[in-house]
Amino acid sequence: MKKKNNTEIIIIWEGYFDEIMRLVTVEENGWTGLAYHYNMCSGWYEETPWVIENLHVVLEQFEKIDSKMLSRGAGEVLKIICNMLKEALDNSINVCIARE
Repeated sequence: MKKKNNTEIIIIWEGYFDEIMRLVTVEENGWTGLAYHYNMCSGWYEETPWVIENLHVVLEQFEKIDSKMLSRGAGEVLKIICNMLKEALDNSINVCIARE
């Protein structure tokens, strides 16, 4: 994690991110939140940086993931992401994804 101009930047290896996203379960009415954009290859795949919508939904999805199903590295990344999302929600801060 690094800071730039009062912005926290987390650089995540795509392998960890994919490992986490594969454990988000589909909802009764289909994909929602970040999982929708991940599975439909939209959002940050089309535009970078891209503001994540519905942070509360994304946080709920990530909190449902059983971290025991993740590698140690992906589990640590998941904790960092959840903490970042909680802080963003508490302080009304936008969170973006950027592809490099």
